[in-house]
Amino acid sequence: MSTPYYASFFVHDPREEAVTQYCGVIELARPARNQPGPRDLAVLLARNLDVDCDDVEVLQWGPVH
Repeated sequence: MSTPYYASFFVHDPREEAVTQYCGVIELARPARNQPGPRDLAVLLARNLDVDCDDVEVLQWGPVH
């Protein structure tokens, strides 16, 4: 079962020499009781966006109620 989260984060992309801000609802395929930490979320987002996890800066996140 997937769990929806609201996330707001920056992606520092050295290929474009720019910073892009994203925000919205994302779904993670893990139970809500195993809520990821900010670093876990940065790793997952980086993997999906094809950037290094150090280039993702999570500003705000939390489960959607």
